[in-house]
Amino acid sequence: MTNTTAEINAFLENSRKFAEPISRLTAIQARAFERFARYGYEVAGDALEFSLAALHATTQTQDVQALAKKQTELATGYFEKQTQRSQDLLKLAGEAQTEATQWLDQASTEFQARAKATKAA
Repeated sequence: MTNTTAEINAFLENSRKFAEPISRLTAIQARAFERFARYGYEVAGDALEFSLAALHATTQTQDVQALAKKQTELATGYFEKQTQRSQDLLKLAGEAQTEATQWLDQASTEFQARAKATKAA
């Protein structure tokens, strides 16, 4: 007669071990998605802010030269901010890549250790 309780417990333990790396990967993906979504939200906010400031300058300025100067100032500030945002995007991408690489290294190490343990048994 077989011990079904032990077999079920072994199956559940192996299932948990299998699902653990996938669970960690899912958490890494969720963090990366949230970071990129926040980044996109900030970029969209900057564009909206720039548009509203340009519209406000257009309605408030009566001299064409003053309007051109104000729009140049606004555009310069906007492009400087977007340059910083692009550097932030590269930083976010690098952090996501580092996390994914660490996960892959750790998961492959764990898999190899389990494979050796299985062969030994």
